[in-house]
Amino acid sequence: MPYFSIIIPVYNVAPYLRECLDSVLAQTFTDWEAICVDDGSTDGSGAILDEYAAKDKRFRVFHQENRGVNFERQKALNASSGEWIASIDSDDWVSENFLKHFYDAANEFD
Repeated sequence: MPYFSIIIPVYNVAPYLRECLDSVLAQTFTDWEAICVDDGSTDGSGAILDEYAAKDKRFRVFHQENRGVNFERQKALNASSGEWIASIDSDDWVSENFLKHFYDAANEFD
């Protein structure tokens, strides 16, 4: 079981998606899975997700008909197995220490 499940809802963000996924790959804290839900994208976003999933087994990809971001997030939550949940918008990126800081804060009083 990974420490973090990172939820990434995706809909027509091909111009930004690689930067987002690369920022997840660059994490200094490596015990994570990324649950990516493609909500019926028509711009190639789904193919980009499949490419990353083929390169790194920590990326799990679900494709569905367009149902909206709330349905995407719920589907990802149901599929997650991490102890903690993080969420990233697919048109954003995170710093390489995003999960490390999250981990440190969660374990500050252990």
